[in-house]
Amino acid sequence: MDREKNLYLYIAIGHIGTLLIIIACVRYILIIDDITGRGLTMFGLIFIINSLRFMESKLLTVKERRIVDWSFFSVTVIIFIIGFTFV
Repeated sequence: MDREKNLYLYIAIGHIGTLLIIIACVRYILIIDDITGRGLTMFGLIFIINSLRFMESKLLTVKERRIVDWSFFSVTVIIFIIGFTFV
């Protein structure tokens, strides 16, 4: 039971880290119009997300992955809605 809680904690921390990187990159791209930075950022995010997906596929069941995906998507949408309404 304790190992499972640690597993969920690390997956949640990985998703939160990815979300923070996405927010920082979007902010950076909006402030500084850098074409090379955009490409490097997108490739970096693709690699990070692919590694998280691989870890999830090895550690979680299909139902658990679906729950993690929907919760991550929901939090991302809420953050972007709040961010765009107050800017």
